[in-house]
Order: sequence, then structure tokens, then C-alpha cells
Amino acid sequence: MKSLIPISRGFPTVISALSATCLLLTCCGLPVQGAGVECGVRKLTHMGYIAHGYEAVEGMWPWHAGIFMNVRNGPQQYICGGSIISEYFVITAAHCTVPNRNILAANMVSVHLGLHNRTGPSEHSKMYDVVEIIRHEAFNMNNLRNDVALLRMADDIEYSDYIQPVCLWPVEKKSLNSILNSRGYVVGWGRGDTHNYAELLQEATLAAVEYETCLKSHPTHFQKLLSDDKSSYCAGNQNQTNVCSGDSGGGMYYNIGSTWYIRGLVSTGVLPVGDSAACNAKEYVIFSDIPYYLGWITKHQENVKKRNLLNLGSCGLDTYNASYPEQDKSRFLQYPWVAMLEFKVRGSTSNLTMCNGALIHPRFVVTVGHCVDDSASKYKLTSVRLGEYNFKTNPDKEKDAKGVEQSTFIQVIDIEKVIQHPMFNQPRYDNNIALLKLKTPADTGRPNVRPVCLPTLEDFNEMYTIAGWKRVGKQNHIIRRDVVALEDYGTCQSIYSKMKIKLSGEGSHICGTYHHKEQMDCFHYMAGAPLQYVKNADRKNQYFLKGVFAYGFPGCQLNYTDVFMSVNKYASWIKMVVEEEEGPL
Repeated sequence: MKSLIPISRGFPTVISALSATCLLLTCCGLPVQGAGVECGVRKLTHMGYIAHGYEAVEGMWPWHAGIFMNVRNGPQQYICGGSIISEYFVITAAHCTVPNRNILAANMVSVHLGLHNRTGPSEHSKMYDVVEIIRHEAFNMNNLRNDVALLRMADDIEYSDYIQPVCLWPVEKKSLNSILNSRGYVVGWGRGDTHNYAELLQEATLAAVEYETCLKSHPTHFQKLLSDDKSSYCAGNQNQTNVCSGDSGGGMYYNIGSTWYIRGLVSTGVLPVGDSAACNAKEYVIFSDIPYYLGWITKHQENVKKRNLLNLGSCGLDTYNASYPEQDKSRFLQYPWVAMLEFKVRGSTSNLTMCNGALIHPRFVVTVGHCVDDSASKYKLTSVRLGEYNFKTNPDKEKDAKGVEQSTFIQVIDIEKVIQHPMFNQPRYDNNIALLKLKTPADTGRPNVRPVCLPTLEDFNEMYTIAGWKRVGKQNHIIRRDVVALEDYGTCQSIYSKMKIKLSGEGSHICGTYHHKEQMDCFHYMAGAPLQYVKNADRKNQYFLKGVFAYGFPGCQLNYTDVFMSVNKYASWIKMVVEEEEGPL
């Protein structure tokens, strides 16, 4: 039975030993790149095509990139191809950055530009460090949907005759009909007939085919992998010309007039029966369709080097190595933004802590809206407790990540203003988010009180961490954490609809299940507990806030998923409120 082609050395999926006659593409009616933008132009115009060969001429594809993994105490390991699209970014397939489901940190990846000989020295090539990997937030490693990622270079790319950007395919011509009668070029160092990676850059031409043609060719395989929203397409010759393992992430290029455009990214293909090291040249290959992702690419280009919504320079810092497992980290001082909300019982002097939140700014804590909706409650929110670890002791005395014992004191700050989202509970259970403005700024100079970062745009991560206090249970007085995997949103909506709870289709909710269910007791976290992930960018690891816990099913119904409010969905509202209260950021 044919199956998904695994990328060699543990890199899931696809791409090919490039071969076949190279035919000059001629397309009519497609617009060239906008005025003033230099891209898709070969500088070495004296070079011609190889009429009947496979090897590319050096400098013929100046936008093609080689992506390598940095190996400790060893040589760099080639993993995939990519394409230069600006002085900041190389675009590639997201699965190239997630070998064996291990999410690579930026400092583990390098990009070679102007490269022709994959293993040999070249006077024309240059290596760049990567300071950020931006995977599409909806990337799915199980079916390789949204298999797109951007690599941000540590230094601006210097262009030369051998290093140039390719133009992005114009969105107004995203219909597949515009390329069905033409052949696009694919290049790479993928496996050939010998099952080994090519030493010299190879090229070939492939023909795009209609969605239905691809689906009918191998229904079981392509029904799972080919996207229903037409964010991907198929191409191939159904002969001995194809892409193979090692070509993933490379582009499919078309010449429009005198300008070259990238239309697709090599994503996945079909493995021949009985040979895990080969590629099936008679099957089609799936490409991620560039015009579908043009808005996503443009947003990240516009927000280059700005990843923190509130411009906080030292938010969410993580001192552990990027590859260090979250569950092995000390909980002490690891999540210093987790806040406890203190309530006073009406008619009494008693204080209760009933909700959590996250410090996102010295003056602001974010939490869920229903925690601060006291219109018909006997509890009144009065203050926020910061820097807590064990609420049975003060100070807390524990060893930090370096094994040094520290004593930390909590900070209790009164609340100046409660700012609920203006559409809270409209519709029911939606817009369930609020900001608490503190009367005085938190002292963030202490190691146990620090803000978490807010992302400017959503990012992909397979696993997230919830941290906070549980309502009841063993050691509920000490901060807890669990690893959370995101649940398919459609499945989540179906589950909650049975309980007559309608989840919004606007992306305001996130659903998650606990990764280690056997370690989970039967009690929920307090509402407002933050869900976060670590992002490696600009040579530092930082925690970013994904969401805040809203509600879930009670007891031990572990088949059900918990619901979080998406912080990113409300990013513009959060920024507006903070600027209105504190001035421009």
C-alpha cells in the first residue's frame, strides 16, 4: 500500500530526484511584479538552458536556498530547500522545521544561499543564521495542511549575481487555471535513482493538474492530504520526472515575461511500495499554493522584528535551552506572570482567591470576563496577587533553575479598573475576556514577578503549557502545570454543541486536551489560568501567551476538551485599551 513519503533522516515527507527535459515556459496574461520591486530577475543572463540534462547551471536559480540543521559536535545536516522572497525571509515547508515531531529552534537552523554544490565549497555561496522560524499557525503535522514556514535571517540578505529574491505569485491570478497549460520548474538536491542526495543542484519541469485529477489518481492518499480549501495543488508528469525526499520546501517557479515567480512549495508525495528510500515518480506531488498564503506572508513581512505586541523588551524570558522539555523545568520562578485574583465576600472581611490571570504589562493583568462579572455575585474583586508559588508560605524558599536557593515575596496590588470586553457574553460564552488595570505598577524587577509576551501574530506550536492553581486536589496550594495539545476545532464544537454550548466560528476560542492524561487529576485549573508556549527568536527564548482558560467539563470526563479564550484574537483590543490608559507604546 502506498503511503506518505518520509523525508530522509527523520524529516516527514517528499521530494524528488529532479530529472527530465527542461522546457521553456511561456505564459500570457499574468502581471509582472509591481513597479519599484526588484525580484525574480536572473543576473547571469548569458547562461542558457540545458536542453536534455538534469543538472542546473550555477547561478540559474539564485533564489533557491539550502536549509541545514546545525548538529552539535558534527557537520551540518542538509534537510530541505527553500526560496528567498525578501532581504529578511526565506520561505519553505513547515514540516522541514519539525523533524520527528521535534520543533526546531531558530538557532538549530542555518540557510545556505547561492549554493550549487551541496557539500563542496563555493566562492559564490553565503551562510546565514536563522533568528526566527514562523510556522503557519494552522499547520497540521498529521496531514501536512498549511505546510508553510518563514525563516527570518539574522542579517539582511546581501544580493549578488548568485543570490536574488523570487517574486511572489500575484493573488489576483490565484486560479489554478492560470498554470494548467504551462510547466513550472522545480529544483533541488533530492534523492535520485541511486537513493542518495544529489551533490549538484538539479532541475526539472512539472505540470500542474486539476484538483479532481489528483484526487482520482489515488483517492485514499490524496483525500487525506489535499486541502479542501484549495490551499494546495498537485503537479507531476506520471513518468520518471518528479521531486523526492530532500526537495521539500523548494519552490515551483514560472517565468512570466522576463520575471520569475514562485507558485508553490513542495510539500508531500507518495511512497512506492516496499522501498522507503525511493520516490514514486508516477504519482502526483502536493504543493502548498503561494497565492493562498500571500496575506499571511505579507503580515509577517510587515511585522518583521516586532513580535511583542506591547513592546516589552524583557517579557517572558526562559533561561532554559530551547530543546529542554517543559515538564522537566522547575516550576519555581518559571511562570512569574501567573496572577491570582483576590475577592472579598460581601458583608465579610474574608478574602478568597478564585481565579487566575496573566501579567502582560506592569499595569495590566488579562483574565476571563466571567471572573470579573460581579453584577449578581456575593464576591467583589479587590486585588491581584503576583509572585505567588506556594500560597501556604510567604516568603517562598526554593531553588531556582541554577540550583541557587532564593526567597521570594508576593506582591498584592489593588485593582484600579476592570475593563471587560464590550461584547462580553454576546453571543453567549463569547468575548469572554477582560483586563484589570492595577493601581500601581508591579515591581517587575523581582525574579518572581515578570510579564509574559503577547504575540503580534499567531504562531504554530504543537504543544502548549497551562500553568496556575487548581481549584481542589493534592497540593493545590502550589502552582501546577500541564502540557496541552490543541484539539481539532470542529470536533470541539461538535462536543460542546451536545451540551447546548455554541462555540464561535470566529476563532475566539481555543480547545485543548491534556497531553499526559494519566497524570491529570479530576480537577480543573482556576478560570483565567494562562496557556503559553516558548518562542525562540532573536537568539533568546521567550514565553508567549496563547490563551486563558475559560471552562471545561467537570469531573473525570477526560474525553472532553477544555476551552480557552484566544489572546491573539483580541490583540488589537488589548493594545487599544493599554494605549488609551497608558499612552502610546
